[in-house]
Amino acid sequence: MTLIQTFEKLGFGVDTARADVVVVGGGGAASRAAVSAAQAGASVLVLAKAPVGSGGSTVHGASEIMSMGASGYGSAADSPTVHYEDTMRPAGGFVDRDLVRVLAEDAPARIADLIAMGVPFDRSDDGYKLIRSDFGSYARALGVKGKTGKAFVNALADEAQKLGVETRHSVALIDLLRDAGGRVSGVVGLDRNSRRLLVVTAGAVVLGTGGAHGLFSQQVSTAEMTGDGQAICFRHGAELVNMEFHQFGPAMVHPYVQLFSKSCFILHPKMLNRDGHEFLADYLPAGVTPEAVMDEKVFPFTISNESRYVDIAIAAEIAQGRGTPRGAVQFSFADIPEERLAATIPNTLRWMRAKGLDPKRDLLDVGIAFQCLNGGVRMTDTNAMSTIEGLFVIGELAGGVRGPDRPGGNSLAEGQVFGHRAGAGAAAFASQSTAPGVADGAPLAARLEIALKPNAGFDAQRIATELRQSMQENCLVEKTEAGLKRALAAAQQSREQFAAGGNASPADVLDALTIENMATSAEVIVAACLERRESRSSHYRTDCPDRDDAHFGHALTITRGTNDPFRLRFDALDYPRAEFADQPISQATLHG
Repeated sequence: MTLIQTFEKLGFGVDTARADVVVVGGGGAASRAAVSAAQAGASVLVLAKAPVGSGGSTVHGASEIMSMGASGYGSAADSPTVHYEDTMRPAGGFVDRDLVRVLAEDAPARIADLIAMGVPFDRSDDGYKLIRSDFGSYARALGVKGKTGKAFVNALADEAQKLGVETRHSVALIDLLRDAGGRVSGVVGLDRNSRRLLVVTAGAVVLGTGGAHGLFSQQVSTAEMTGDGQAICFRHGAELVNMEFHQFGPAMVHPYVQLFSKSCFILHPKMLNRDGHEFLADYLPAGVTPEAVMDEKVFPFTISNESRYVDIAIAAEIAQGRGTPRGAVQFSFADIPEERLAATIPNTLRWMRAKGLDPKRDLLDVGIAFQCLNGGVRMTDTNAMSTIEGLFVIGELAGGVRGPDRPGGNSLAEGQVFGHRAGAGAAAFASQSTAPGVADGAPLAARLEIALKPNAGFDAQRIATELRQSMQENCLVEKTEAGLKRALAAAQQSREQFAAGGNASPADVLDALTIENMATSAEVIVAACLERRESRSSHYRTDCPDRDDAHFGHALTITRGTNDPFRLRFDALDYPRAEFADQPISQATLHG
């Protein structure tokens, strides 16, 4: 029985497509990969869960300092070597130096590409307006009025259209297809409009499916990112790395989600619980003032400096029942002069007032929101190939270039640098390799049978809500073994509920499959947090409060167990962490 016949026997309508390279995702990294693969001569098909330009963290990310880091546009003393060292310094031992090297070396050229595509980077009187981000030695990050990622995606989408890239919107990734030798031979998606499966045969696959925002009840992007790519790659045996490190911090959570960066905190807003009490001072050591802590505040949360008390205090007030019904505390900017607001947070002020909010008048609901995974599917080379032949991974899905801490501006740079390299690399791989063999659809067919199995007790919405709440409560600011085990139990229970039957029809099977993906990704994240019995950067274990370089000064690589598909195997991956600049890096010569 053929693959198509197998799916049809289960009751699915099936469509087929073929491309040299299939790119899954609609964000900045995926859009860049599609453009670069097409520029390299490949036929390219893009599958996006949400319409390109409307979903994903690249598009929805917004803050006063959202920007892309690249040397060559500011100080003559800055260079790819300095950018490399700035990245290695806070992350050595956890990131692959070869990946970091090409990130720093290629970023200036990728900025030049975007400028050529018409991205209107902010300007000042003497050139480009540059931002000095956290961990940066120089101001090197370029932005577009706080919504830099959206400007990238818009420009890249236009370029892809000019190059003849075919894009199919509202197609969710269901699984990878692999031949008998293990090489990726395509993907299976579900068209959320037609409710039909789409089987795509391809010479190479680029995954840019984003993060796991949908695993948390408060997050700064869009909830359709439910860890699908992480879960699917894990089930196929790919290596994942640094999954215990993720970024989060204070964000307004109603009536829309707005990250609060350092710019908001240096204004010293009042932080109030539901009783109107200013609570931050209650959590500070003797001699430390609320103003000093706010002046140090960075996004995301890190225990590296005293700004940690802001996040700890907010989370504690909410956990102890002194938050608002929306799971938040309240910020007041009423005492801050209008001219200072306008000078310090012009973008945030404009966005708020466009939504009918006035920070001079309104109390703002602020919670702790998930922002980004620092870990992901491990890239094994500088073209972003994963440990699975023919599968390239990029953007937030990918791992190996983000450690416990990273310079601001690197996230957008990673998407552009490795999106380009993966697109070009996938095109070369597809053209130079022999055609993949016949795909084995048996594992997916078995999962679909489980999803279709009658089970009156399966309620996807309820299961997802309970899992998100457990992850929000136990896997963000203050972590403990007991709390992490509660989150792990919630993830395992969700997966077991799916295993008993997803009660789906072919038309709504995605709801059931999403629960399995959420549960699997949550289980991997929480298991990694349990394994790292120390505190470092955003990973704050109150039961293991000290940093332990002797035992945990390295990355943890996570793979599926050989016999039990949900037994995790942890391998210490000791990326080099000493000499930062032991090999020369070419100097950027671009000037803004």
